[in-house]
Amino acid sequence: MPAPHPTSAANATPEIDWTSDGIETELGWSLTSMYQGYSRAGSVAVAEVPGGPRGYQVLVATTTEQPTSQLALANRLGIDKTAMTYIIDALETDALVERRPDPRDRRIRQVYPTEAGRARLGTARVALRTVESTLMGALTPDEQTQLRRLLAKAALGAGATAATLPAAPHDSNVPVPAPERSRRRPTPPTETETPS
Repeated sequence: MPAPHPTSAANATPEIDWTSDGIETELGWSLTSMYQGYSRAGSVAVAEVPGGPRGYQVLVATTTEQPTSQLALANRLGIDKTAMTYIIDALETDALVERRPDPRDRRIRQVYPTEAGRARLGTARVALRTVESTLMGALTPDEQTQLRRLLAKAALGAGATAATLPAAPHDSNVPVPAPERSRRRPTPPTETETPS
């Protein structure tokens, strides 16, 4: 009878022998395993958003960043520009976003979220956070927060590094790191409020 795997008392998951150089010690294995689980469960969580995970990302970007063109949005999110057209069309059909002329160049259409889009994003975000918490269930809440922050930091570094490497034919759809675009901005006063 094989010996049971050693487990951590805190979370009952098998301990990794970091000295073994086994597959679990490889970053690529860990990222692939987490991504596959996240992709499957996350797709279900955001199924009510036209375009699925990519439609969800469009809603996040349009609700948290300054209005931008469809092409700039495609580049920012690493989505093929033709696919982005279909995603925006589907979101617009469901009245979740709308295209408006750019005030500086009326030939360009900017993508704006609607109130219905903000509401759908809120619902999808709750469902997605539940999936994320389940997938990271072996971690404490503080460890989950730390992992999110470390992955985001690593992704920014990877994106900046990727921009300096020679492009491979399949690399045309790489997300553009631009954390300055996602800064929290003060909400402008509504018509019934007066600025202080």
